[in-house]
Amino acid sequence: MTTGTEARRGTQPEPSAPRTSGTAVMGLAVPRPGLATTLVLLGVYAASRLVTTLFLAVVHALTATAAWAQHDGGPGFAGYLSSWDAVFYREISEQGYPAELPRDDDGQVVKNAWAFMPLFPALVRVVRPVVGGDWLIAAIVVAVLAGAGATLVLHRLMLTRFGARASFWGAVFFCVAPMSFVLQVPYAESLFLLLMFGALLAMTLRRWAWFTVLGVLASVAHPGSLALSAALGLTWLVRLVRDRRARRRGVDHEQEHPGDWTPVTEHVRIWAAGLIVTAAGFAWPVVVAAVTGERDGYFATESSWWRDYIGSDGFVPFTPWFRFGDAMAGWLGVVAVVALLAVVVLGLVRRSQRLGLELQTYTIGWVAYLVAVFLPQQSSFRMLMPLAPLLGDPQLSATTRRVVITIVAGLALQVVAIVLLWTAWPP
Repeated sequence: MTTGTEARRGTQPEPSAPRTSGTAVMGLAVPRPGLATTLVLLGVYAASRLVTTLFLAVVHALTATAAWAQHDGGPGFAGYLSSWDAVFYREISEQGYPAELPRDDDGQVVKNAWAFMPLFPALVRVVRPVVGGDWLIAAIVVAVLAGAGATLVLHRLMLTRFGARASFWGAVFFCVAPMSFVLQVPYAESLFLLLMFGALLAMTLRRWAWFTVLGVLASVAHPGSLALSAALGLTWLVRLVRDRRARRRGVDHEQEHPGDWTPVTEHVRIWAAGLIVTAAGFAWPVVVAAVTGERDGYFATESSWWRDYIGSDGFVPFTPWFRFGDAMAGWLGVVAVVALLAVVVLGLVRRSQRLGLELQTYTIGWVAYLVAVFLPQQSSFRMLMPLAPLLGDPQLSATTRRVVITIVAGLALQVVAIVLLWTAWPP
């Protein structure tokens, strides 16, 4: 039975998931929700970051002289941690963005700082004097603290749907996930995840002002905030259709779908929030064009990372995956992309009841964003991190064995990811 609060929010925990637990669950202790859970999760997050630091240090020590190790941040362990996108974030923090797009001898735009949003380097610039002026330390502090916040907000988000046990272990799984090492290197990922999870939580709780603020901030932290607009639009549309169907049948819609019915004023708030976040999501290409004087400057910059894979034919929405498949394996590659997308859609349909409306539409929105604008490559694994709310699925933590296997697999795959996606190639 749902409580009145849950009914208003349109959420309902899994029936099999206990709402509170201070005893052992399947042999594994789960703290009671509240301050105790927060402190335990912070402890888990801190421990996981120490373990990841050890992984990074060992991999660096073993590969420092290897010919295949391509990290490009400079010598030593500090340079190792400052590799790949961190080079651009440091450039933005210390020098700002270039007034003109850099080009190669053929006149094509090359990789440059305009591909990266300004919020993370701006925060690093603020924190830097506090930690003695060292850029790397400041960047790691911002990333680690944002990752801690993302863990707690993710846990709170999971609680709106999954219940205490599944939500707790889902947050733990997030801390030890294969790509979780990105939470402590000078990348904007942890900050972006904090803002995205916060905006999604605000949407779930119908706090439209918070959704707007967090969504706008997410849009200046990392590409991808348009997934929030898509999720909000889909959620609004589903509730509108439900309401109209209930009216035609003469059914009390509030009883049939608790939390769906909203007054006209809330529809206005939803539309206002959605339009503002959408405008913010499209703003960065406009900024790049205004500063550099090149209308397609942002897309030319982004596609410079694609040149080694699919050439430089320009950007067309919803084509990168298919172009990549065709470049890699011809028509068989295109068929493989279609099959992969079909599997993803089928998986979402099968899990729709467990996810609930908000998580389902958010997942659809994020997958649609990736298919629309992102080229599948090694960074695809990092780009799956915003789907972390799916880790709250109760099936992952239903037994002790599943919990242990998931944690061990996450840690083992994290080592593999550090070797392949930080040491050998950019993540």
